[in-house]
Amino acid sequence: MKNLLILTLTAVLLGGCASKERNEFQEKLAARLATDPDLKDYNLDPNEVAECVTSEIAQTLPGFRGTPARKPYWEAYAAFESTRTTDEALDTIKKYKDVFGSEQKASAAALGVTQYIMQCMGKLIESAHPAPEPEQSQD
Repeated sequence: MKNLLILTLTAVLLGGCASKERNEFQEKLAARLATDPDLKDYNLDPNEVAECVTSEIAQTLPGFRGTPARKPYWEAYAAFESTRTTDEALDTIKKYKDVFGSEQKASAAALGVTQYIMQCMGKLIESAHPAPEPEQSQD
């Protein structure tokens, strides 16, 4: 019983701790998004979008939050965010191909960040400006 309590407590504590690598990715993404004109047009906070994107990516990673299995993935995502040229991006994808299983999967992960950004922007825009409820006719 005591061992179960210790294991449960350890899992909760590890699950609540964000990794340094995850934070690094989120910070780099937020810095890049701070200059995004679309976010400015919609009055979105780059930190909120980056947090949403990070959470969405985290749901696709193996293990649970804070486990060492996620470290190379977060390092890869942070590296993807650091690239500024096509050559740098290709080199980074090649460098992290083993983490994702192939160059194609690493490339999909790198490109997937843009999809997550768009999804999160949509969610945040919708929550800030909910659609009006349709009026019900009274017959």
